[in-house]
Amino acid sequence: MAVSIGVVASPQVVELEVREPYRIWVRFDNGAEGVIDLSDSAALGGIFSQWSNQDFWRSAHIVADSGAVAWGDGSEIDVCPLSLYLDVTGQTFEDLRAEAPTAGSA
Repeated sequence: MAVSIGVVASPQVVELEVREPYRIWVRFDNGAEGVIDLSDSAALGGIFSQWSNQDFWRSAHIVADSGAVAWGDGSEIDVCPLSLYLDVTGQTFEDLRAEAPTAGSA
């Protein structure tokens, strides 16, 4: 189920593969797919330092009701699907808004 953010429906992650180190492969419900490198986030430390524990890193999973990718029990670290989608496609939020159907065109 796509989540609408304003006029933009956020594609949802439907497949996930954990890769090493700090990389995940995702496929979205609209067919877009790609590898996302999260090493910049990992380098920030703080909560992301948990990713250095390989068991925790491999606990990545898709949150059913939001399409987010989460680690641990899901309350520790999660990344919203829109952010992941923009990373995979190289688009900006403004690009998505420009592609969104206008009122009455759907």
